[in-house]
Amino acid sequence: MKENITKFSVVWGKISFDGTELKDIVFVEGRVHQRNYQLLEKKYGTTHIVDADEARELLKGAPWEVIVGNGFESVLKLTPDAEVLLKQRSALIVLPTDQAVARLNDAIKRGVKVSALIHVTC
Repeated sequence: MKENITKFSVVWGKISFDGTELKDIVFVEGRVHQRNYQLLEKKYGTTHIVDADEARELLKGAPWEVIVGNGFESVLKLTPDAEVLLKQRSALIVLPTDQAVARLNDAIKRGVKVSALIHVTC
């Protein structure tokens, strides 16, 4: 798990930061890790879902904003319970991935307490 990330860049299929490249990431409390694809595939048959378990993880540390990059074609969806949970406890911002990464970089630069889940494909 990487810590103290200051800037991300993204292209189809990967997100980069501090010399590291990953696929879909979760950024919480200044740390980054890759999403658990195996668990998502087992539960839903796809990685294009954000459920309440991931929502709870995004809410650790009580972020002011939670940014979801829903893919370059906006395919990633939040389950209804995940959406309700995130909206109740933070400012939920769902954007296409390139816009979400720009918003995340800006939030980090401004010192906003932010969490993010970034999906880097469709």
